[in-house]
Amino acid sequence: MSPYPMDPVDATGPMRLVLVAAPTGVVSRRLAEGALRARLAACVSTVPIGSTYWWRGRLEREEESLLVFKTVPKRVGALFRYLAEHHTYEVPEIIELDVPRVHAPYLRYLAETIDHAAPPLPLGGGRIQRSPRRRGSPRGRVAPAPARTRAPHRRR
Repeated sequence: MSPYPMDPVDATGPMRLVLVAAPTGVVSRRLAEGALRARLAACVSTVPIGSTYWWRGRLEREEESLLVFKTVPKRVGALFRYLAEHHTYEVPEIIELDVPRVHAPYLRYLAETIDHAAPPLPLGGGRIQRSPRRRGSPRGRVAPAPARTRAPHRRR
C-alpha cells in the first residue's frame, strides 16, 4: 500500500493532462489511438524523451515517448484504467495534472470532441468576458520621472 493519496486533492480546473511514458513506436501509437477512439481524450501529443530511472536496483536509461493526453475531469478515471490495462510496462507511469485555466475556444473543442452530449460550457456564449475598467486607472497617464538623487556624471 502506498503512503501517497490516489485521489486528486483540490483538483478544480476544467481540463486535465494525463502524462504517460511509453516505448517509442508502435506501443505509444497504439495507446494514443486507442484512447482517442474510445473518446477518453480529445488530443494526444507525443514527445520523444530520454529517461533515466531506477528499476530493480539498477540505473536504467531508455529512449521513450512522453504521451500528453488532453481530457476533461469526468474521463480521467476511465483513461487511467485504459492506460493501465493496455500499457506494456509492468509499472506504467500514469500521472494526472489539473489545468486551472484554459483558453475558452480550446475548452469548447475539448468538450465537443470528447462528449457530444455534454451541455454547452458556461463561457459567456462564446465571447470572452472582459472585466470592466477600474475608475481612476493610471492607463494613458505618464508617471512623473523620479527625482534625481545624485549629481550628473561629468566627462573628463
